[in-house]
Amino acid sequence: MRELTPADPRRIGGYLVLRRLGEGRSGVVYLARSLRGEPAALKVVRPAYAADRAFRVRFERDVAAARRVTARRLVTVAAADTAGGTIWAAYPFVPGPTLTEAVAAHGALPPRTVGALGALLAEALLAVHGAGLCHRDIRPGQVQLTLDGPRLTGFGGSGTRIGPPGFLSPEQAVGGAIPVGPPSDIFALGCLLTFAATGRGPFGDGPPRELLRRAAFEPPDLADVPRGLLELVAACLRRDPLLRPSAGDLVRELTVPVGAGWLPGPLAHEIAARYAAPLPEPAPADLAAATGREPAERPEAAGVLGPVGELPPAEASPTADGPAAEGAGPDRPAGAAAPPDPPGRRRALRLLGGAGVLAVAGVGGGLLIRSGPNSPGVASDPGPGYAIGLHADLSGRRAAVGNGQQRGLTMAVDELNRLGNLPFTLAVTARDDAGDPALAASTARALAEDPAVVAVLGPTDDAALPAVGQVCGAAELPLLALSVGSPGDRELAPTLLHARPNTALAGLAAGVVLAGHGAERIAVLDDRSAGDYSGQTARAVNGTLDRERFHPIIRELDADTTDFTELAADLTAEGADAVVWCGYAEGAGRLAGALRTTGYAGLGLATERAIGPAFFRHSGRPPDDWFFLATYTDPRRDARSQSFGRAHRDRYGWDPEPYAAEAYDATHLLVSAMRDTVERRAGLTRGVLLDRLRASQYRGVARDLAFDSAGDYAAHGPLAYLYRAHHGELRFQGPITA
Repeated sequence: MRELTPADPRRIGGYLVLRRLGEGRSGVVYLARSLRGEPAALKVVRPAYAADRAFRVRFERDVAAARRVTARRLVTVAAADTAGGTIWAAYPFVPGPTLTEAVAAHGALPPRTVGALGALLAEALLAVHGAGLCHRDIRPGQVQLTLDGPRLTGFGGSGTRIGPPGFLSPEQAVGGAIPVGPPSDIFALGCLLTFAATGRGPFGDGPPRELLRRAAFEPPDLADVPRGLLELVAACLRRDPLLRPSAGDLVRELTVPVGAGWLPGPLAHEIAARYAAPLPEPAPADLAAATGREPAERPEAAGVLGPVGELPPAEASPTADGPAAEGAGPDRPAGAAAPPDPPGRRRALRLLGGAGVLAVAGVGGGLLIRSGPNSPGVASDPGPGYAIGLHADLSGRRAAVGNGQQRGLTMAVDELNRLGNLPFTLAVTARDDAGDPALAASTARALAEDPAVVAVLGPTDDAALPAVGQVCGAAELPLLALSVGSPGDRELAPTLLHARPNTALAGLAAGVVLAGHGAERIAVLDDRSAGDYSGQTARAVNGTLDRERFHPIIRELDADTTDFTELAADLTAEGADAVVWCGYAEGAGRLAGALRTTGYAGLGLATERAIGPAFFRHSGRPPDDWFFLATYTDPRRDARSQSFGRAHRDRYGWDPEPYAAEAYDATHLLVSAMRDTVERRAGLTRGVLLDRLRASQYRGVARDLAFDSAGDYAAHGPLAYLYRAHHGELRFQGPITA
């Protein structure tokens, strides 16, 4: 992606041009965005070719053909102008890398991935061939990889429609009496699968004429194609087109399960990072000229309302579970006399699921013992002492998340000190950044400079990660992030272990929920006032929605200035049967209230940053048609983590806050790696522990934990957990899997 040159256009049709994506002989491809904010890849034909009548006719024919075919894995023309002075075609923008880029960066792909690639590209070709058409340009550069499968591009708008040497069928290479049709696409697909599985084409390298000769007259070199794919690839590459399988044959032969795990871990994380990366903004002058008004200033993402945050009085929304119990505070012994919690605290507990009958039981790898400060310990040699640091927002707007992590960490450390039979003693060193990114670096330095601290859980919020990651990286201090959505730039956080699915996977989870409710016209709303978080979420959702099943309606707005009544009326008039709100709680609540006044009967979906009392406060009558995706579970209703919920209630007197169970799991994983390191080595250092953690796996009470070599989340398990707004509280619905 490169900056625009002075000669590049700033607006084409209804699109604002942002950057150069690439260029070829006949045109330039730009990254653009529609006036509604939807990103697009915009191909603009060079004037010399636009003046060529024969080229223009072919281009118009290709565009018309592309508009006749829709398929889930096929990227086709979204808009075009083939008659004006400037000839162009716009396609949905896919941030994922091409197959060429993926193989160059990560090497040959594993057989499972290649099999899925073949099956899903064959699905796209089945739709093309079923319409009586032929793609003619199947090659690695025309395949882009996403988290839920490949996308085949290059169909419609080329004006030439013929692939490169090395990926051309014999009938294309030599011409003659044999017509070029669907079997030619199958031959090219065989070449592509060989490239994906081996890192090279079946006819090697060389000048174009030599590659054409080999394809026409020599057998393909398939020596290192994996055995499970060899027979099928060889069938695709038969010289006689009548002997090649059809696209339907390949679909039946190659169909494999595809989900978030279809790609190898490092490649999947690269794709997730691309979806999470912010897209460039149009120049203010260009946006003003296009829309006829000055654009609203986009504020930086500052402190935001987290899952609980600032709370209304408890009396505002009664719960069917009765009043939340009053419990012990974080610094008071469990079982001691306690003053009532403030109304906000009681309301917070109901939002996370009310009280219940609680008991203690062991689960998974955790101990979950009944423990208070005066509980008897196990006499043993204490060994050396180490501390686990906590870098958290303990007093700011996301204090519920930070305090939840502190309590989960403290429970695990206390239990392990008592019954873990450890060759060392553990302590907790907690530091509060108050949700202020400006304090993040100094807070992290205090932990990094403490020689007893061997690892840190945190930070609470994405905004603090760059500063915290740099400090911990310089000190070789392992940093386990539980509630941060995206790992960001790895160079800024080299010791980060991302202990939850990336924000980019929210798109896959949203698609599962929307499909389950039969929604088709999906309004994806990017709230500019929520900063990069909303932008990342909107791109993830829009980029992974199945275009064959869903019709996205993309809107970019600012919750601080938007007339939600007008917005709701527009969405209802456009026939949206689901809205995905990508911002924070107040905007989600205002939208829910406005939609109700229009008679909207569809689905509302948001993420965990929209969970909170502000949603209920601004939505008016508590809606039952809104759902929320979060990466933390509810230990009150999740069968897997209920024992943790009971132990937490026994100790503190209330149900766990967000990420408490996840912090408990992360602590057990960390201490297990510490113990293994101490037992294998004379001493425990931060660098050695980091290496051990990257290779560790743990089955927790909330979710499984594992990391790849870069420290990104690599465990199998839920993409997210689903919650539903119900009578003024959130009800846990269960895990969402791909």
